[in-house]
Amino acid sequence: MRPDLPSGLLWLAAGAFVAWEGYDLGLGSTNDPGSGFVLFWAGLLLAGLAVVQLGQCLAQPVGGGMAGLWSGMRWWRPVYAVLLLAAYAMALLPVGFLLSTFAFLLLLMLTVDRNPPLTALMVSLAATGLAFLVFDKWLGVGLPRGIFYL
Repeated sequence: MRPDLPSGLLWLAAGAFVAWEGYDLGLGSTNDPGSGFVLFWAGLLLAGLAVVQLGQCLAQPVGGGMAGLWSGMRWWRPVYAVLLLAAYAMALLPVGFLLSTFAFLLLLMLTVDRNPPLTALMVSLAATGLAFLVFDKWLGVGLPRGIFYL
């Protein structure tokens, strides 16, 4: 079986369902859109993209079988990223947002993406600082302080 065939069919069904539900809610007009207007068009867009995916899938030659799907796959990366995310979630409250987010991003960038250490350090610092400023200072969302009391 082609690997993209089931996912393409799933997205086609999801897009058709969303479009149908949007149509049931009422489309209204372009000057006075109804509550289903955006849902309808988003569902049609999703279904259209699924048709493109299915077309590409059916145009590819079949070969390799299941072994071909897994050859060259670095299956440990998503498993490692999920474990790292779980550790981040457990450390978030006791350690705090700043330190745990910085450590999570740094480890992720060094081990999974294999970025140069200086790049990983700078991006982790910038992303953590920017997220803290936006959520804590600008939006007023209370982030876990942990060992920091700013």
